[in-house]
Amino acid sequence: MTPKIRRSHDDYTVAWICAIPVETAAAEAMLDEIHESLPVQSNDHNSYSLGRIGEHDVVIACLPSGKYGTVSASSVVVQLLSTFRSIRFGLMVGLGGAVPGSADIRLGDIVVSKPTNGHGGVIEYDFGKVLKGERFQATGMLSRPPQILLTALSKLQARHMNHDGRFLEFYAGLESKTAFARPAVEDRLYRSDYDHPDSTSPTCIDCDESKAVSRPSRKHHTPVVHYGLIASANQVVKNSDLRDELGRKLGAYCIEMEAAGIMDNLPSIVVRGICDYADSHKNNQWQGYASAVAAAYAKELLLYTSVARRGQERKYHVPFDVTALSTAKNFIGRDDELEHLWQHLQPSSQKSQRVAVVHGLGGMGKTQLATRFARSHKDDFTAVLWLNGKSQETLLQSLSSALPKLPGQDSDTTARNEGEVKRNASQVLEWLALQDNHSWLIIFDNVDQYSPGADAGYDVGQFFPAADHGSILITSRLLKLSELGRSFPLQKLDPTHATQLLLQNSGISSQEAEQAKDINRDVADLVKHLDGLPLGITLAGSFIRETGTSFSKYLQYYRESWHNLQSQSGSVRQYEQGNILQTWAVSYQAIRERDPEAAELMLVLAHFDNQDIFFQLLQYGAYSPNRPKWFDSVMSDELVFREKMRTLLGFSFIGAKLQDDSYTMHPVVRDWCLSISESQNEPNAARLKELAFIAVGHMVPSIQNASSWIVQQRLLPHAIYILPKVRTLRLTDSVELRTTFNGIGNLYAGQCKLSQAEEIYQWGLAICREGLGPDFMSDRLVLSMIYALALVHEVQGKLLEAKAAYKQALSGYMALGSNEAMVPMIRGNLGHVYVRSNELEKAGEMYQRAQSEYHEMFGPNHISTLESLDHLGDFHTTCGRLDLAEEMCQTAFKGKMAIVGPDHIQTYYSYWHLARIYQRTDRLGEAEDMFERSIGIGKIYGPDHPATVDRMYNLAIVYQQRGKLKAAEEMYERAVSGFTRTLGPNSIHTLAAASYFAEFWAAQNRVTEAEGMYRRALAGYEQLLGRDHSWTQTVAQRLEVLVQPYELPQYKEYLEPSETPKSSARKCGILARYFHRGWRAK
Repeated sequence: MTPKIRRSHDDYTVAWICAIPVETAAAEAMLDEIHESLPVQSNDHNSYSLGRIGEHDVVIACLPSGKYGTVSASSVVVQLLSTFRSIRFGLMVGLGGAVPGSADIRLGDIVVSKPTNGHGGVIEYDFGKVLKGERFQATGMLSRPPQILLTALSKLQARHMNHDGRFLEFYAGLESKTAFARPAVEDRLYRSDYDHPDSTSPTCIDCDESKAVSRPSRKHHTPVVHYGLIASANQVVKNSDLRDELGRKLGAYCIEMEAAGIMDNLPSIVVRGICDYADSHKNNQWQGYASAVAAAYAKELLLYTSVARRGQERKYHVPFDVTALSTAKNFIGRDDELEHLWQHLQPSSQKSQRVAVVHGLGGMGKTQLATRFARSHKDDFTAVLWLNGKSQETLLQSLSSALPKLPGQDSDTTARNEGEVKRNASQVLEWLALQDNHSWLIIFDNVDQYSPGADAGYDVGQFFPAADHGSILITSRLLKLSELGRSFPLQKLDPTHATQLLLQNSGISSQEAEQAKDINRDVADLVKHLDGLPLGITLAGSFIRETGTSFSKYLQYYRESWHNLQSQSGSVRQYEQGNILQTWAVSYQAIRERDPEAAELMLVLAHFDNQDIFFQLLQYGAYSPNRPKWFDSVMSDELVFREKMRTLLGFSFIGAKLQDDSYTMHPVVRDWCLSISESQNEPNAARLKELAFIAVGHMVPSIQNASSWIVQQRLLPHAIYILPKVRTLRLTDSVELRTTFNGIGNLYAGQCKLSQAEEIYQWGLAICREGLGPDFMSDRLVLSMIYALALVHEVQGKLLEAKAAYKQALSGYMALGSNEAMVPMIRGNLGHVYVRSNELEKAGEMYQRAQSEYHEMFGPNHISTLESLDHLGDFHTTCGRLDLAEEMCQTAFKGKMAIVGPDHIQTYYSYWHLARIYQRTDRLGEAEDMFERSIGIGKIYGPDHPATVDRMYNLAIVYQQRGKLKAAEEMYERAVSGFTRTLGPNSIHTLAAASYFAEFWAAQNRVTEAEGMYRRALAGYEQLLGRDHSWTQTVAQRLEVLVQPYELPQYKEYLEPSETPKSSARKCGILARYFHRGWRAK
């Protein structure tokens, strides 16, 4: 075939890259038409073969002889693109080494790169950093193939599934040529532990056949096409162990040396014919055939690829200047976001202008996403114009500078003054608006000044081409810009991709981090702190890499010297706005100028937990005597508050949680705000900490029901965040602080975090004692704290401390007057403590006095009097006076039914008291009925409230006693999982549930299940109570008996009566009584 046709440089749209001559020969053989050579630029040292395949004009380029690898491939592509400026995409076609594994890859098969598991189809790896136990590390995320090739790939795969492929037809034209014929030698894969015996022998004729891997024979010689990941690096792999490691860790199907050098400069698909197994048995026997079948497949792929229209699209083609953008080498993840953008922005026959607005917090990676989108899809648009939208001036300058690049424009159209800038910009917009110029993409980057009205800023919409076509992508921090098009909010990276980004920037491989447990733990902790913010992660990784700082040391700096650390972090190439302090400073200053109160409010928000900030909580900050002057005007009107929040939302400093009617703040933004607050002046920062503390404490509900339990759970994260910061303050006693300490203590106690509640009450009492002096015991808020502390001590089992606190509270309330209702309540509580310490005479006296005082204060039919009667009846149950107990509890029950009905909290407690009596008198049917009714307390507290879950113990025990083992098992399971979910796996109540569940398993002789539960309970008790606590020792003894050979009757004899399930309800009831008595008092 002699050259007859001459094309121009701009006619060629496909680059076909080869590495060695046999690949080039196979490629040239696939041409349907050969074209004349064209002159090249002086700096282009490539040699090209030009021709046509189908309707595509193709440039074939080969790497220089003897110069292989990614660097050489990259150089060839850069030179090719400088000469042939209309190239849309590339094909890297040639030879590769197979990675045997789950895919049955044989010599002569074909591997095609395809995006998989978040990778673009090719994974770059590096031998340069040899780590202990490994020989390489993955070093970057490479671009995905352009959409036009992926679409063609899907069509071709579908055709091949229907056995309708043509590449064998194309190969048939080469089959008769010896260089490309299928070798007659047998395809053998040798075991990884068997090396080629003679390095000087070019064949495996002397290799031991018994060392070959046994594989089922194929009934045909047709190449099988495999789609997946291809590993690319700068060195030849001739080592089966390394090959297998690449397969395991990277999921690669094939290994080669060039693709990583071209993917970011020339988005491509890689097609590799398998010529060896990348081991020491590598030879050249299969190279000709593998090159030919790969070339044949690539030709068929091209025939399924849509052709650039030579008419109007060529007329409006503008070469994309890839050198103007960073390569985003460490771009990680975001595949879904890129795909969603493509679905919206891709050129379409529909006459409409498509606008996408990517908005989000500064440093979230908006520009990097736009860069990756532009590079991946530059060949899917006739022109891609990247415009700097930072201000109206920079935007006009960007538009003006694009004019010389447009077809038909002179290179000397560069603007020399402001008037020429505007004229050039106008000409560019007019060119974009031409009716048949409809497949362009404009990217307005960093549009952080937007005001379609009269405010400061500019209206970027005025710079949209006046046409109903084209695609526009805007990146901005401003939510308001989403009114110009479809909104694409950019969220934080997920933990997996955030970890990858941190490790890549710090120069540590994921394998090295996994092997070093301390590093792995510190990495996870740092990733949690940075919470998926790409800028923060990139800066942290760069600082660690450049300074040699360890992850643990960086974490220490982050926690202790946040501002200094960020000041020392220089800017990185990917983020032109600078480090974190610089990135957000401009936006914050804009807020201060536009709405100073919104700027101040943002600093207040930073003093709360960042995941659930809501108006009602902030309102309680009005109780702070040291609140800022502006606070009341903002927080007294919810609409005013919402207006301030709209400003912060508009700059992406906060996010909205519509389902909870609340707001979020990224933790790094919060740290930045705290840094600003502390840098202004120390007293102001202290005032804001105190305000947050008081707000949380005052919002804690004063009654206990299902809704208040939900409010508690919502408030707890705020308390956990605020307390360590308030600890550093010098607090002065006030009514507001006393209320706050009561509220925060009640919050922790109500969530069964008893040691924390105890600490808070004692801290508050110390401040009150110092502030009130001799009047300390006459203050109701102080007495409330003492009483609450006594309740906590009682539930903790600290009976001496509980008695002392109750007596102190009783003395204080008695001093307030004879009609003080708290007096009989405290007497009843003292009765409970005396019962638990086996001082039954004192207990009886307390219960009787409480009953008499209630009777005298309120009469016989008051709910408090009836409750006291229930407690007295329960005391008689404990003492074995069951008839008297039943009489009293029945009287209390009937009274409650008459006064408040069956679904009142007090009635539910009566069900429980009566059920205990029925259980003790072996009336198990009646006990079961009453315990089932008592679970109805969940209607008040909620199904997951500890008081509700607590009843499940009792019902499980009765089910067990009645032989309803399946029902008992289910109820024990609900109790354990309920406490675990609500209070955590190591709360005292969760562990008690686990130990009772273990008893149930042991009673059924199901040793494995019982042992597991006992060990869980034992580990928790040892951690929580210590080895010497009686509950810990009881569980340890039972576990010891269980794991030794025993007969079930012997096991039952071992159990002391006081510890059998029959009496365990008494212990469990402490929790339920706490919730009712504690909250009723408050």
